[in-house]
This record gives sequence, structure tokens and C-alpha cells, in this order.
Amino acid sequence: MSCFPPPSLGPQRQARLQALLQRLGLESLCDSNPALALVEEALTHRSAGLGFDNERLEFHGDAVLRLLAASFLRHHWPELTVGELSRLRNQLASNRELTRLGRAIGLQPLIHMGVQAWRDPTATTPILARSCEALLGALHEALRLGGGDGLRELYPWLESRWLPLVQELRSQPQRHDWKTALQKWSQTAHGCLPAYVTEEVETVHGHPHRFAAQVRVAGALLGHGRGPSHRLAEQAAAAQAWEALHNGPDQQPTPPG
Repeated sequence: MSCFPPPSLGPQRQARLQALLQRLGLESLCDSNPALALVEEALTHRSAGLGFDNERLEFHGDAVLRLLAASFLRHHWPELTVGELSRLRNQLASNRELTRLGRAIGLQPLIHMGVQAWRDPTATTPILARSCEALLGALHEALRLGGGDGLRELYPWLESRWLPLVQELRSQPQRHDWKTALQKWSQTAHGCLPAYVTEEVETVHGHPHRFAAQVRVAGALLGHGRGPSHRLAEQAAAAQAWEALHNGPDQQPTPPG
């Protein structure tokens, strides 16, 4: 249980948390005060300044998420190598997928965070991902306290989301790792690696277009990209390059002048 239990919930807040549990198919937790307290903690970011936060449950949820993802992948694709399993598990446990999951279940409006965090679009997305992870930890703990297994009850609704995602990842892996896809193409077609030039163009930390990247293969400029980090800017540049190569009129890079 939490070292910093949340205060008693008002009727309106309690009803909103119960509606969340119903959306997740966990009606058995709706009338459990310990469960509701854990969910409230999971949805409280430290910027809210309420004397408790979701960091411990986020730590718990990370372990729950990875264990469930590993079990899911081994069950559905037992033929995959350890390297392939690790790559897919990392995708399922990524902030991008946690953010998508959080949005799908309507988590964002339920999160307590400070005023500055609410006003900063670069902060709300990572907070949503961490809160979703913390929610998994809270639900696992609540289900165990209620006499359940915890993992068995959480598995079905994650499985239903993960199946189409992993099928997409396996059929079109480049759409989730453009740099690796471009690198493989470059090595096969030209015997060289893509060359990236990335620079900071905005000085505000967390700016969504803080970095700008260009990517060249064999001297030919193939793509541009912007992002909040070096990695994401280069991924965006690689994505543009890949689309140009495979959807453009010539399907090949234009050589330098």
C-alpha cells in the first residue's frame, strides 16, 4: 500500500474513478475504497502538490507492464527469438504506446497536475504515459488486495489492444523505427550508413520542434525532420526519407548536384 494515502474522495471524483474502472472491465473494484485510493494516487502527479504522488506506483506499473508484455508475446509468438521478443516488448512498454493507451481509456482529464504542467503541452504527454503506467501498478495492487491474481485480470484488455499493434509492428516494422529501416536499406543499396546532421534550432527545453535534422545517403539529401530531441528529429527525417524512397516517383534518391 502507499506510504502517502490520498484523502477521502468526494462523490463526484469517486464516480469518475468508478466510471474508469467500468471502462476497463474491472467493476469488482468499484466499491473498494482501497482500490479507489490507489487509483487516485496513480493519477496524481507530483506537480499537483497534494502531498502524495504516483512515482512509487509508476515503478510498480513498469514491472507489471513488462511482465504482461513478455507473457503476451511468448503466448502468441513462441517462435520469435529473444532479440525479437525484447524489441517488441520495448515497443509495447514505450511512452508512445502508454500515451495511446491512456488516451484510449480517457485518462488525461482525470490526472491531477500543477497549473504550469497543464499549460505546457510538452509536459502533459509524458505525464499521461507515466500516469498510465502508475495506473497499471495501482490496479495490480488493488486486485491482489481483493484476493485476485492481479496479472490475470489485467491481461484481457491489454491483449485486445496489443494484438493489432504487434501485427502491425511485425508487418511494417519501419513505421515504428524509421532509422533502423533506412539504415538497412542504405547498407543493402549503397553499402554505407545514413549520415545525419542535427542541430538545436529552438532554445526552449521541451519545445516540440527544438531540434532539426537532415539525413543523407551516399551524399544525397533524402529527408528533413524536427522534434523535441535529437533522436526524435532524426526519426522524423528518416521517416520522410523512407516515404520518399518508397512512395516517390523514382523510388531512388537524387544524387548530389
